[in-house]
Amino acid sequence: MRAAFRRRATGHVIFRVVIAALLAVFVGGRALAADEGNDGKATNPAPSRGITTSMKAADFDEALSTALARRGAASRVTCDGRDPVARRILNEYGAVFFASGGATPPPVCIFAGAEEVETFQRAAQAEAQEMGGVLIELQPAAMRALLAAREEARARGLDITPRDGSESARRGYADTVRLWNSRLLPALEYWRAQGRLSDEEAERVRSMPVREQIGAVLELERGGVYFSKDFSKSILYSVAAPGASQHLSLLAFDAAEYSDVRVRGVLARHGWFRTVRSDCPHFTYLGLPESRLPAHGLKRVETRDGEFWVPNSGEVGGEPQSGLAQKR
Repeated sequence: MRAAFRRRATGHVIFRVVIAALLAVFVGGRALAADEGNDGKATNPAPSRGITTSMKAADFDEALSTALARRGAASRVTCDGRDPVARRILNEYGAVFFASGGATPPPVCIFAGAEEVETFQRAAQAEAQEMGGVLIELQPAAMRALLAAREEARARGLDITPRDGSESARRGYADTVRLWNSRLLPALEYWRAQGRLSDEEAERVRSMPVREQIGAVLELERGGVYFSKDFSKSILYSVAAPGASQHLSLLAFDAAEYSDVRVRGVLARHGWFRTVRSDCPHFTYLGLPESRLPAHGLKRVETRDGEFWVPNSGEVGGEPQSGLAQKR
């Protein structure tokens, strides 16, 4: 069987190695902090002067494979390459796997359920702080960096506050299912009314187990039946798939002041960056200076909504798609 695997395309092999590393990384997740040159200490990144879009970024797949290999993952563990979410998740939300500065990256591409999420969050030792009259929870390193950023912002006459209450930071698995359903259920009704789905098809998707349902939705989207809020694009541009949100890893924060370029600059100086181009208020704690992001396979993308740091991966079918996932 190993010989057969070696005959597969290189992209599929890399995909298996990376997913294998992700499944094992929880044991040594904090090792990347040492790899980043801070000996595992929870320090904030040095201030950055900013990056231009012309700076060459490393290939995301290669950078991530290298980083995960340094964590000592067991290469014999595999992931089902037929999983449509696993094929998309690294390209959509993959920046979080480079979380450093004392943070623990998520151990898997997609958490399987509430128990797995709760186990990770307990081990990550969530820290709670009141911000803007709201109690939020993050990993300790991420919280320290966010509070330092807010202190700097206030010194400049600005502020950083949660956009959506406590849900702006920590979320549970049930929260991701609820948000998913807030897009799924209206879309099923919309496309049924448009005649694109029969009553039987809509009910079949609605009643599926979550993991199968995600695959069914993404397959329907390949035919133009989209599940975003306005039914014009992929549901993954609207909400994360259940178990895939960066908020589950306690490394994401939705800021009310996201549209202020000065606030984004302050957050960036403290290791917080926008890494999901379809989610403007969403910031991810990477714990790295901006100048080092290209070396980690992240490229700066300028849009009408500002700058985002996203995986430097290939694009397939007009939608971002990780090179790790191009082989089924």
